[in-house]
Amino acid sequence: MLELADQEGFDNIVSWLPDGRSFKVHDPSEFVEQIMPNFFLQSKYKSFQRQLNLWGYARLAIGPGKGGYYHPRF
Repeated sequence: MLELADQEGFDNIVSWLPDGRSFKVHDPSEFVEQIMPNFFLQSKYKSFQRQLNLWGYARLAIGPGKGGYYHPRF
């Protein structure tokens, strides 16, 4: 999803953070409208966030990537 978002010019909506291990959704409403229908069954951003938690992703709480997500095994 992130590679395609970069290629298609959606990096203003979702992108990798500079560390290369985490990503951030910059515009949740546009993410729901333009990205989610192509990759996820969920139709609400909160559902996407819950799914990330189920997949083992953690949310960055501090620092420049605050609000982004990472997975400790990636």
